[in-house]
Amino acid sequence: MYLELEELYNMKIIQSKFNEEILLEQLLNNPHVTSQIAKIKKGTHFPTDSVSQDNVYFLKKGIAGLHYNERLVVIADQKDFIGLDDLLAKEAPKYTIEVLEECEVIVFERHEIMDFIFSMQEGWLYLYLNEKKHHEILIEKVKFLRERGIDRLAHTYYDLANRFGEPTKDGKIIPKCFNLRRLAEIANISANSVASFNEVLKERGLLVKKGTDCIVTHKIEK
Repeated sequence: MYLELEELYNMKIIQSKFNEEILLEQLLNNPHVTSQIAKIKKGTHFPTDSVSQDNVYFLKKGIAGLHYNERLVVIADQKDFIGLDDLLAKEAPKYTIEVLEECEVIVFERHEIMDFIFSMQEGWLYLYLNEKKHHEILIEKVKFLRERGIDRLAHTYYDLANRFGEPTKDGKIIPKCFNLRRLAEIANISANSVASFNEVLKERGLLVKKGTDCIVTHKIEK
């Protein structure tokens, strides 16, 4: 499907005209689409009821993890939608969002976004790009799970440092919300393995501990 569409459309033009930033701007400027900004405290799990399951969220700030079947499966990207990829599902998605660091989100009603997108002649391209992105993420996840445990952990550190790390002269400080348990879930290894592999990564110079800070050094970057 992706190749057929890429033969019909210029992908660079599509990505420049139908990306998340433009969709957000159009939703906020549309009088028929309601939205509200919410700040959610660290440690909160949401949505917690069937009504809020019908919402789509745009993560402005903070760190949030998505749980399916009570398992942390992905760390959401900042400046991105949560729940948009399930828009065409017959039922609202049954996921839970865990706030790892205080989040600021824009809350939209699911059916209003659907009405807006389908009212546009080429609105489906928003869904196409979103689906394509998640398809590519799934492929990368499969490749990731085929790696050795220590390599998965190293790549997990690199990814988190690149997305959320605080720059220092030695590298990037990983947010403290990524403890052994969460690192284990993300890398799909045990917490004991994380602790053991951490010592190896320190010896290789990829990790540095300074007090309570865990620093991913520049050596780990691709």
